[in-house]
Amino acid sequence: LPADTPQLFSAFPEWYVEDIAEFLLFALQFVPGVIATSMDHSMITWLLVAVCSPHCIKNPYLVAKIIEVLFVLNPGIQAHTEDLYSRVMAHPISEHHLPSCLMKFYTDVETTGSSSEFYDKFTIRYHISLILKGMWESTVHRQAIVNESKSGKQFVKFINMLMNDTTFLLDESLESLKRIHEVQELMADSDAWNRIGMEQQQVRSRQLSADERQCRSYLTLARETVDMFHYLTVDIKEPFLRPELVGRLSAMLNFNLQQLCGPKCKNLKVRTPDKYGWEPRRLLGQLVDIYLHLDCDQFAAAIASDERSFRKELFDDAALRMERAVIKTPIELEKFRDLAKKAAEIVVQNMKREVDFSDAPEEFRDPLMDTLMEDPVLLPSGKIMDRDTIIRHLLNSSTDPFSRQPLSEDMLQPAPELKERIQSWKREKLKNQSS
Repeated sequence: LPADTPQLFSAFPEWYVEDIAEFLLFALQFVPGVIATSMDHSMITWLLVAVCSPHCIKNPYLVAKIIEVLFVLNPGIQAHTEDLYSRVMAHPISEHHLPSCLMKFYTDVETTGSSSEFYDKFTIRYHISLILKGMWESTVHRQAIVNESKSGKQFVKFINMLMNDTTFLLDESLESLKRIHEVQELMADSDAWNRIGMEQQQVRSRQLSADERQCRSYLTLARETVDMFHYLTVDIKEPFLRPELVGRLSAMLNFNLQQLCGPKCKNLKVRTPDKYGWEPRRLLGQLVDIYLHLDCDQFAAAIASDERSFRKELFDDAALRMERAVIKTPIELEKFRDLAKKAAEIVVQNMKREVDFSDAPEEFRDPLMDTLMEDPVLLPSGKIMDRDTIIRHLLNSSTDPFSRQPLSEDMLQPAPELKERIQSWKREKLKNQSS
């Protein structure tokens, strides 16, 4: 890969790159066989270099357009390009650099500067998700992804963005399904439907059509993000169990398990679920697999700390539903029940040793979360925050939350004196409680 951008390439207008990508997308749609037999090694190299050298192409939408070309080359999308796709995947740049560059771009595309960036990112990430899913089937590429997960903070940022997307997409999808269920039930009751009047019927029908479109779109995207969690957690554990991620991940799993198996799960039942791509049995099975992939004491503790959604009864009910529907094997269900039991025991232990720190002095409390700090750090702006809190913030935004100036983890300064005073105050508090 080029260390610097070639001067001649820098002189080209952007539309050179855009026209190449647009031409390839057009040809792949209408004459895929011609492209499959005509694209030579140099063109494949150019496409991969363009994706894997972000310093050469600064416009994220140009990079996204080239990624779309790689996406369309997938035989699952275009049936006549299997040989070409194999040549692209066997290229040395693809084997050594493409997985990490795609994951970095997945993170970077969170902000593009465009007014439509919020919706654009989902389309771009959908393309990346399907490319990565195809690469996971290759031993060489899978190992490259596993190696990337061990390389540092970049993979953690990628998982954080994946978690943000999954949370949003599942929330929006399930809320849409509830609204669809409500209107379908109303329409099924002809007396109730006639009572609301013509005007309200038209309003409800328009809302139903909008919800159906949104539901189809979001469920398609959510399926890919959940799929990625599902296959990544088979071989990769440590990044998902980091303090800045494990709490949010367990809370997301618990909440969606409650949605699927809780007392209001019937509100997700709709007519012709295939129309929306709604597969609750498949989703439930994948969520439980993720629980089992990450099963350990640390993950059980994170599940137990989720006061909003965790209930052992919920896990038992989910296991019973899966047993009746034959979604999981008896061995898997036993492991799932054991994990719930372990988490429930941790809840009891936490309650026994719980100490009320609500009267902590103001200087001991995190200014964002208003919780007692464990490891205070000094920001360049002069503010002091708990390390875990600011690390979680930096996963989403590389700025100081108070001054909005650029901020990175290496700019955080420990505050050992304050940390010792906090620990001393906690010891005194525990001593007074025990006496």
